[in-house]
Amino acid sequence: MGQASAELERSEDTRRTPVLSASSIAMSFGATQAIRQVDLDLYRGEVHALLGGNGAGKSTLVKILLGALRPTKGSLAVEGEATSFRSVRHAISKGIFPIYQHLSQFPDLTVRENLAAFSLGMARGMLASKAMPSDEVMRGWLSEVGLTLSLDALCRELSIGEMQLLEIARAIAQEAKVLVLDEPTAALTHAESEVLLQTIDKLRARGTAILFISHKLDEVVAVADRLTVIRDGVCAISGAVMEDISTRDIVLAMVGKDVAPITDIAPHKDDVVVAIRDLRLRQGAEPVHFEVARGEVVGLAGIVGSGADRIAEAIAGALEPVSGVVMIEETAVRAGRRKEAVANGIGFVPTDRHADGVFSILGVLQNTSAASHGLISRWGFLRKRQEHRQAHEILERIGLFPFRFEFEAADFSGGNQQKLVVARNLLIDGLKLLVMCEPTRGVDVAARRAIHEVVLEASQRGVCVIVASSDIDELLSICHRVLIVQDQAITGAFARGAQRQDIIGALAGAAA
Repeated sequence: MGQASAELERSEDTRRTPVLSASSIAMSFGATQAIRQVDLDLYRGEVHALLGGNGAGKSTLVKILLGALRPTKGSLAVEGEATSFRSVRHAISKGIFPIYQHLSQFPDLTVRENLAAFSLGMARGMLASKAMPSDEVMRGWLSEVGLTLSLDALCRELSIGEMQLLEIARAIAQEAKVLVLDEPTAALTHAESEVLLQTIDKLRARGTAILFISHKLDEVVAVADRLTVIRDGVCAISGAVMEDISTRDIVLAMVGKDVAPITDIAPHKDDVVVAIRDLRLRQGAEPVHFEVARGEVVGLAGIVGSGADRIAEAIAGALEPVSGVVMIEETAVRAGRRKEAVANGIGFVPTDRHADGVFSILGVLQNTSAASHGLISRWGFLRKRQEHRQAHEILERIGLFPFRFEFEAADFSGGNQQKLVVARNLLIDGLKLLVMCEPTRGVDVAARRAIHEVVLEASQRGVCVIVASSDIDELLSICHRVLIVQDQAITGAFARGAQRQDIIGALAGAAA
């Protein structure tokens, strides 16, 4: 009886002891203090949401928890034992496992090889040959996240949702104590997101601690047990129980004010400025035809894989189609010719801002003005005063923070990098058409509103806008018209004022 009581007491102590804790964390980069003081405790069998506006210090804290950065001040502990992670590998060896927003599979390796990658990577020398798990064990890991994949399938053949779950299966294989999920549903369809959230429930039930980082407040409310909100480098909310706090309280803690979605937009003009003609992304596909009036915002709605983003990329010149012409007023621009598109006033905000958007090693000023040298130069020389003035105006309107021209783009959070890409395109000399793919993916509610506002300001000046997005609420908020995309073709259209469920129904029909 005494032994049983002692075991029960130890079990209760384990539940009370955080599996990972961060105490009085502070982090400075030179004179810039990214985190002033943050405390965070993660417990077994709970989902802890971590929220914060872009630039609040959230990304820096996550890097510290994962061993990518060492804090200037403060301490970490794993299951009550003080530790200092030397690297991400060291953190993984302690059971702290990252699931990044940008997935880390090897696309040309099989599911089997990807599952084994960490086992082999963590093994040393002669032990590596013993670390290769059996196929039966691997299928068990896949089963725990609801996957029934062939172990011989190449990862590049999987959907984004399947790759996300495969990443979690790799963590299960390493007996992860803590999963750090960074914007896990950002690139998933609604159905894939539901599967992922169900998997999170299973992981919680088996005792895994989960740090859930997302800007989607509906998902946070649905899945989290507690939450912490970071604002200006400190905890605006620290470990609050979800049932005790409202969505409005969360938004106020994140940005310091109410942020309502845009409901009214100015009407567009009647004259057609942009006409898409005979656009085909592959042989035998239905041609895409549509027009955009002066100042009109047209949405392309489609599930992941529908081709909505690829149509947008072809129009912007970033993807070469089989055929197609973009008419800008009386000028024919060949689809798939980016240089030609820019010369004719077509801006482009890509889906992947990291790979195709920001110039990471360049500063804020160079990133903002890179597409507008024609406006700020004379006789081949940049007029620095004018360059500073126009960059300052657009970045102030879009709310870049912290706002310092000397900072490199790599120093900023993802949301602030997105603001840089949007700002650069709005400054294109003679901008006539702005094409955007997932313009507010992974940004906070305030940044979302700021991006929407500057885009609508451009439309009121007569700029045509095409927005490809899987976010239906975004399209309903800022678009005059929404086109439904299925199999790289336009299959339906909705005028402003359409109901959300009608568009969801059209997309569901397209997916069926």
